[in-house]
Amino acid sequence: MTPENPIAEFEIGSGGARLTLYASRLAFQGGDAMETVPLSHLAAVRVAFERDPRKLNWAIVLLVIALILVAVSGPLQGGVAGLAAGIKAQAAGRESLDSLLLAVFAVLGGLARLLPFLSALLAALAVGLLVFFWLGLTTLTLSFAAVERAYSVRGRNPFMIQFAEVVAAQLAARKA
Repeated sequence: MTPENPIAEFEIGSGGARLTLYASRLAFQGGDAMETVPLSHLAAVRVAFERDPRKLNWAIVLLVIALILVAVSGPLQGGVAGLAAGIKAQAAGRESLDSLLLAVFAVLGGLARLLPFLSALLAALAVGLLVFFWLGLTTLTLSFAAVERAYSVRGRNPFMIQFAEVVAAQLAARKA
């Protein structure tokens, strides 16, 4: 038996997974899995560049929350500090209640001082989601009689598009 020469190959990501097209079959090898499909079982090939709008929606929500936290933190810090100063000025015989209120206001002031850091973290997460939204995914979908297999890579990948064209041409040549 002579080994077949591949017609086209495409490496999916950096994990070593790859799709290999031979004259009569398509092989997927990756990690601990291997799958070989005869081209006669393949019904259609689809490749598409897609962006996930949910990532954009979440990024917008996180940015709005971050802006609200930044806008609230300054007045909240000032208000808590003003209340604490008022209690200190009126302290006359009710020291246990005053000390409790001062402790509560100190905790609230500390939380208010953390809000800008929390908003910066939320803004950084939003920027990360925006980057992943912008990059998008190129997805190759192989349709069989009852099943679809989808292989995705990050970003707009012209090599996957070329691979899909070669698979489609080989599939069309077999059907003709």
